[in-house]
Amino acid sequence: MALIHAYNIFPASKKVEPLTEDQINNPIPEHAYQWLQFDLNSPDTSAKIHSLEGADELFADALLKGETRPRMSISNDDMLLILRGVNLAEGADPEDMVSIRLLITKNRIISSQRRNVLSIDDVIQQVEAGNPPKSTGHFLVFLCERLVFRMSDVMEDLEDRSAEIEELVLDDEEHDYRIEIHNLRRQIIQLKRFLVPERDALLKIQLEKTSWINVKQQLRFREITDQLIRYLEMLDAARDMGTVSQETLYNRQNEQMNRRMYVLTIVAAFFLPLGFFTGLLGVNLAGIPMAENPLAFAVFFAILLLLVGFQFWLFKRKKFL
Repeated sequence: MALIHAYNIFPASKKVEPLTEDQINNPIPEHAYQWLQFDLNSPDTSAKIHSLEGADELFADALLKGETRPRMSISNDDMLLILRGVNLAEGADPEDMVSIRLLITKNRIISSQRRNVLSIDDVIQQVEAGNPPKSTGHFLVFLCERLVFRMSDVMEDLEDRSAEIEELVLDDEEHDYRIEIHNLRRQIIQLKRFLVPERDALLKIQLEKTSWINVKQQLRFREITDQLIRYLEMLDAARDMGTVSQETLYNRQNEQMNRRMYVLTIVAAFFLPLGFFTGLLGVNLAGIPMAENPLAFAVFFAILLLLVGFQFWLFKRKKFL
């Protein structure tokens, strides 16, 4: 089915009139607005949307695109708005954000989606409960509020995870947290990829003037945008904490490597002169001193011990040990 939901909504009486596919091209009753929701997975959706009377051709094409980024455009009081919401489906990654495409006029809303959007379900519940939005402007405000509200748990979870990883990196020197930091930063990048243009789209709604968005609704859009900006600031803070944790981890690894290299250097410094003397006296040539003396090995060993002792004293004095 191309059409998921279709209603004529009468705000004054709060009456909701469900529509069939055959009725969606009928004239919209006076003092009512229409909401049509389409499934982009259906092959009939394109023909249905393009057959709607009064639908802008370019905007209708935008409703059918496969991959979209949040944006807002206005033409002749018609608004094209593409938004993204966190994916709260069971087993899904929240950063795999779901898209909702909207074409809004004074008396009609056309929405399309490829995957289920819980914020749209919230609007459907309001409509079917007999408390529908009072206008297309009110509909848009309510939908944006639900989209942003449903992000709160995800943003707070990211902030908590970044703080937790930072504490673990500082307290636990044995575990390598690079994978956890990488996953956190990847999730933040994917979320910001859509939330930054979504913030810009909501800001643009406040700047552009339409006949069906009143002053009160503009103020509510300002609050929604402020909340979204706060979430972006939370993501920036979480990203910075992840960066600090990663730098701390790298610095710790460098310190460990430097300590190991220092120990190896000290060991090499001890054995370098010993190796020189043993190599010198180990050559198979005539004329080596005390070659026939039975005490030669003991004397040579004592000299090596004295040399090691002198090295130990010298390293201590130079504070190498």
